Amino acid sequence: MLAYTGVVFGLGAVVWHWVLGKSWGDSFSFALTMTVSAVVGRWIAAVVLRRAGRGHG
Repeated sequence: MLAYTGVVFGLGAVVWHWVLGKSWGDSFSFALTMTVSAVVGRWIAAVVLRRAGRGHG
């Protein structure tokens, strides 16, 4: 999970900085927002799938 978080954060910051030409401060803010959204989204999906149980979906 830590590796996934690091990759999402790092790629988000680098892409935001290099591709869009934003400052590093803006890039880190974007990457933090994106990382939190990705991690929380995966956590919520895991909870939903666990509660749905076998045979649903």
